Amino acid sequence: MTHPASEHWASRHGFVLASLGSAVGLGNVWRFAYVAGENGGGAFLLVYIVMVVIVGLPLLLGEFALGRSTQRECAAAVHAVAAVSSPWRHVGLLGVFVSALVLAYYAVIAGWVLRYLGLYASGHAASLAGPGARQAFDAYLADPLLPIVGQAVVLFLTAWVILRGVKRGIESLNLVLMPLLGLLLLVLAVHAATLPGWRAGLRFLFAPDWSVLSHPQVYLAALGQAFFSIGLAMGVMITYGSYLAPDQPLPRAAVTVVAGDTLFALLAGLIIFPAVFSFGLDPAQGPGLAFVVLPQVFAQMQAGAWVGMMFFLLLSIAALTSAVSLLEVPVAWASQRFRLPRRTATLVLAALLLAAGIPASLGYSVWGDWVTSGGRRVLDLMDVVAVDMLLPLNGLLLSILLGWVWPREQALAATGLSPHAGGRLWHAALRYLLPGLMGTVMLTSLWRL
Repeated sequence: MTHPASEHWASRHGFVLASLGSAVGLGNVWRFAYVAGENGGGAFLLVYIVMVVIVGLPLLLGEFALGRSTQRECAAAVHAVAAVSSPWRHVGLLGVFVSALVLAYYAVIAGWVLRYLGLYASGHAASLAGPGARQAFDAYLADPLLPIVGQAVVLFLTAWVILRGVKRGIESLNLVLMPLLGLLLLVLAVHAATLPGWRAGLRFLFAPDWSVLSHPQVYLAALGQAFFSIGLAMGVMITYGSYLAPDQPLPRAAVTVVAGDTLFALLAGLIIFPAVFSFGLDPAQGPGLAFVVLPQVFAQMQAGAWVGMMFFLLLSIAALTSAVSLLEVPVAWASQRFRLPRRTATLVLAALLLAAGIPASLGYSVWGDWVTSGGRRVLDLMDVVAVDMLLPLNGLLLSILLGWVWPREQALAATGLSPHAGGRLWHAALRYLLPGLMGTVMLTSLWRL
């Protein structure tokens, strides 16, 4: 038997900032920049925004409503609206699994970020300049111990926040860090506007190359990025919704989170691409963009050490707020499902996820020779499975659950939408548009594998 959430947000403002903190993470800064770079810049941005509006917003509102109406974590919330004998009752468990899988390798990347922040803060970033940037990054990854230490530090900080609870931990953290994150983004974006490559960066980000729209991979990448960035289909938004009081307006909160998340991603692009073009480097650098290309850029800037420190501080904050939300999902599940104290659930799950993420770290050192036929390492494979496969799949299942299994009257009442135009449009999107779009993109992707 599962039990309702015992904690709640202190305010609507805290809930929105916590949800935004969950959405705004490495996906907005690190991942958005390199995925956009690999998929044509402006054309990808257009597809991404369309995916966010027609897929992300309706599903986010549905997840908030499901959590608030049931007052239960992800798996229990789905179980509450599905018949006991129905296989749909298990859909929520997939969200718990995905959040755990993402955090297992996300903590590894966040550990890299902390390492670079430490180098800049301590004045030891000279080794990251020039042609030695790639060698320095590769040497760090090849160390069998240091990346695991960074991963452990990230999970320790995340667990410490979770141990403090919803109000004193998650909400208090985001009330402080999210405004700071926004300020850092604005400062760095203003600085980027002074660089000689600012116009070239704008053209890359906002001038579409329409030819890339013929590539199905662009649509899959945009859909996966929308899910990863907003935090959809991971159980996070259902769990966060379960801590919300019944009188809080959900549509406005959902629009605020989606708009804020997209704005943060755009600001990150306005920081990164002008810097890259200013010094003649390639924006399509893949995951190494933040750790290889940008340190070379910072080394050539005036006050580059300061800019580099601010950038990796920004990344560290974004990583921590998202990691906290990812850990909260399995902790809430274990606490409610097995009646475990929050302390026990947090410590056990943090330890298990540390162990689960170690192969992703060792994939660059001890297990460096193990790669797939496509050249993917363990971390890359985990990312593909989570973001390109499980997130769209779980989003497809959730949209069908919300649109077809959950009675329409209950669903509309839970969202607070009118049963007329707005409510009908939202419900039709969940029933027809989202399943059709996500199913088509996924099948096209599988066909091309």
